[in-house]
Amino acid sequence: MNIHIEFCIKWNYGPDFERVSKVINNINPDATIASNSSYPSSGAFEVAINQELIFSKLKENRFPSDEEIQVWFKVWSFYII
Repeated sequence: MNIHIEFCIKWNYGPDFERVSKVINNINPDATIASNSSYPSSGAFEVAINQELIFSKLKENRFPSDEEIQVWFKVWSFYII
């Protein structure tokens, strides 16, 4: 499972990246997590699983909760089987 998290450096979203990455690693230690392959949009915190966008701070105007992240993996486990 490949996770890509694009986050805004300008607004210091690094700690949020670390928190979300830690939650993901606790749920799925085999997940590969990558970040910013290009300069992200200002205010961005975008999460994609296997190249499908599953969370956008730009759309939701908030960061994902730990509980929400757990739901992502419950839903994605059905796609992986």
